[in-house]
Amino acid sequence: MVKMAIEVGGTFTDLIWVEDGVVHSHKIPSTPHDASIGVLDGLNTALEGDLSGLERLFHGSTVATNAVIERKGCRTALLTTAGFKDLLLLQRQLRPNVYAIACHKPEPLVPLNLSFEVDERIDAHGQIVTPLDEPAFISALDLLLEKEKPEALAVCLMHSYRNPQHELRIREIISERRPDLPVVLSSDVLPTFREYERASTTAMAAYLVPLVGRYLQRLEQHLEAGSPGSNLFVMQSSGGVLPSTGSHARGVEMLNSGPAAGVIGAVRMAEVIGDSDVITLDVGGTSADICLIAGGAPGISSETEVEGLPVGLPSIDIANIGAGGGSLGWIDSGGMLQVGPRSAGARPGPACYGHGGEVPALTDALVELGWIRPERFLGGRMKLYPERSTAALGALGAGKGESAASMAQAMIDIGVAHVSQGIRLVSVQRGHDPKGYAVYAYGGMGPMIGALAATELKVDRVVVPPYPGLFSALGLLVADLKRIYRETNLMRVTDNVAEDVRAAFGRIRQQAEAEFAKFDCKPGDIVVEHELEMRFVGQGYELLSTVDLDRLEREGKAYVLDLFKSTHETRYGAVASMGDVEIVTFRLTASVATDSDVMTSLTRPVTATEEPEPVFTADISFAGEPVSCQYFWRGDLKPGTEITGAAVIEEPTATTLVPPGWSAMVDPTGALILTSEA
Repeated sequence: MVKMAIEVGGTFTDLIWVEDGVVHSHKIPSTPHDASIGVLDGLNTALEGDLSGLERLFHGSTVATNAVIERKGCRTALLTTAGFKDLLLLQRQLRPNVYAIACHKPEPLVPLNLSFEVDERIDAHGQIVTPLDEPAFISALDLLLEKEKPEALAVCLMHSYRNPQHELRIREIISERRPDLPVVLSSDVLPTFREYERASTTAMAAYLVPLVGRYLQRLEQHLEAGSPGSNLFVMQSSGGVLPSTGSHARGVEMLNSGPAAGVIGAVRMAEVIGDSDVITLDVGGTSADICLIAGGAPGISSETEVEGLPVGLPSIDIANIGAGGGSLGWIDSGGMLQVGPRSAGARPGPACYGHGGEVPALTDALVELGWIRPERFLGGRMKLYPERSTAALGALGAGKGESAASMAQAMIDIGVAHVSQGIRLVSVQRGHDPKGYAVYAYGGMGPMIGALAATELKVDRVVVPPYPGLFSALGLLVADLKRIYRETNLMRVTDNVAEDVRAAFGRIRQQAEAEFAKFDCKPGDIVVEHELEMRFVGQGYELLSTVDLDRLEREGKAYVLDLFKSTHETRYGAVASMGDVEIVTFRLTASVATDSDVMTSLTRPVTATEEPEPVFTADISFAGEPVSCQYFWRGDLKPGTEITGAAVIEEPTATTLVPPGWSAMVDPTGALILTSEA
């Protein structure tokens, strides 16, 4: 039987699958206008049109993210409590730049003319203050449906996270009139406080429902026709996969799913190699995604943003930098060279692709300096045109009197500086010294610049895993079934805290077991983790702490206070005096381990044979100087092989640069371990 993963990126769509214990891979250009075309074409090509042996397909996609960025979702209306129709427009009084005179807020996905008020009110304790006026609502609903013709409805009422009664009744009324109209409730999507974030997340979920639903349905129908009984799993931004049947109405949870899959792959790979502290560097065609893994676990953020709009769902804490192989070089109004965030994308792509691109991208710079051999790009499967790189770089430098080679080196230096700054963002600026971490470089571009960024940060260890250009797809195969549940219920820490916490987590666990039962998972298979979001009474934001329910049962209030104090001291330093502490939100993570044998297939020991010979030797330009470079084919390198830079290691999905002053050694897992000789 076949287990396959397909990850759709901005430039390439990556496929990796395991059949009879053997790992296979394939890479094709993405189809941005309709991602499903590239997915289905790649699936049919990889399996030669025969899907009968396909058992499971794991999928990560940029469909949801691109729909928000490009504003290609559906016509969505928002129903809110009377007096709050302008919630999405007012947003928060936060400024990206506190010194900017003018502050431009992002346009909401639901305009004001599609926001409608409902006469009802529930207070912060869940008590009904104003009952739902059903006759008035029905009259307004009929007018809304007839006049505005929305394709989906988002419902976000005040304090519905404490009592969803009115939201549930509104959905019943709408279903009676329009059973085909998608209705998304905030009490389902994000049952936590903070009205704007909850409304924004709910509106985004509704905005994506028809698009994501049609996309997944097309994939499901294709699978059912070719391999009846096969299962489709979809990657979530939190780092787990779920069956597609539970994702049609939850496209918002697919945001940033590709980068999340890569982080999970890095966690699994680091476990095998023995690295507990890792910084992942996933550089593709459009951007660089960077994540810090401390003690073997990536950070989970409670909120993220897409185009400035908040998404209040837990996701792997990943920093995104606009620097990738397709990042374009350009001259700003001050005459300075810039690289990114503009990208060539899959079409027309860098100039060397020969698809009509005339502006040089970072890939053109690599070709110009000789770091990528045009005839060996993607293992020789895609021809490049170096003369077009030279022409594009020459045109860029003409106004400054610079040669194509000098512009290429400058572009690479700027791209590396952007990536290094991204690494500092997740490490130094959060109290972590990157020198104690290993950089795991993957993606099509990561292995090429990983050691360069590490040099700038004084990091002396870089790991390039097997199949680096397909590593996010590989992460899909090893991800667990997982969902994170959150529930806001403000309560002060009192002598009864153990009983209160146990009761709250008991309710959430029942919800998790009921949902996982739909995925054919038994309660005994589910592993749960309990966390509390706590703060001092009067504070505006919370700190997350993992709680041991057994210790809580034994030690009660003292344990919770000590836990919060320890978390507070770790983040902010010593606590001068302990005031009253309150629990704000309960978080339960439910997961079921996968039975994938991918890592076993990847890390099967291979006996080293003779030392490999370079397939080619030539001078390259490095830091403006000619340097002798050896080129190796990664498939020829056996465990224990050592290579001294300058060297380039080629393979079908990526190219690794071993700079002068660095050496590479092949680990028993097949990973390349790059070490700085300094």
